[in-house]
Amino acid sequence: MSKDKDPYKILKVTPSAKLEDIKKAYRELVKIHHPDKGGDAKLILEINAAWEILKKQHKDLHLSTLNNSKIYSHKEYKKEISNHSNSEDIKKWFQRIYLPIDKLLGQIINPLSSKIKELSADPYDQLLMDSFCLYLEKSQTKIKKVKKIYTSFATPSIVKHFSLDLYHCLSQVEDGLNELERYTMGYVDDYLHDGKSMIAEAKKKRKYLQNKKKEWLIL
Repeated sequence: MSKDKDPYKILKVTPSAKLEDIKKAYRELVKIHHPDKGGDAKLILEINAAWEILKKQHKDLHLSTLNNSKIYSHKEYKKEISNHSNSEDIKKWFQRIYLPIDKLLGQIINPLSSKIKELSADPYDQLLMDSFCLYLEKSQTKIKKVKKIYTSFATPSIVKHFSLDLYHCLSQVEDGLNELERYTMGYVDDYLHDGKSMIAEAKKKRKYLQNKKKEWLIL
């Protein structure tokens, strides 16, 4: 997309629009202008590029906010771990934030292989596609719950990096779901491949976090 083109204008949203509204506008435009439905191939490339730009801007802003917290020296780090109240805060954070998020992510990640296998029998079968789309729809609803949970309880500074890794994991799952949804709109295999790869990476990150969690909960 050329520099003189405004991604907000391309997606027909305002700069104050939330990411959820931008995503909705993007999906609607893809449905209308996809080449498989007689749309303009050049226009769909601009729509995709605009979505990628705005999605990255919103994520960078969110990560900047998360990173804007106190950086502890080694001495302060040890002192905070030994503090009983902070130890309790860590346990509460894992109970209220990490554990329910990990459960929801598992409900998205674990069924994916079987869902893709079912669809691969005949991607053009409407019943199979409807079933796969229902899985994606339910998964997107779970992602919304995950994001709401993530911001519902203050993250103790001492587990900031763990929290950021968790955010990266859920973001990768969300990006993978978006790629899979794009596949259902036009049967472009690249989207299917990218979606599977993103969620496979998120699966590895989730396993890593599960192992790291054990270290924190024995403090």
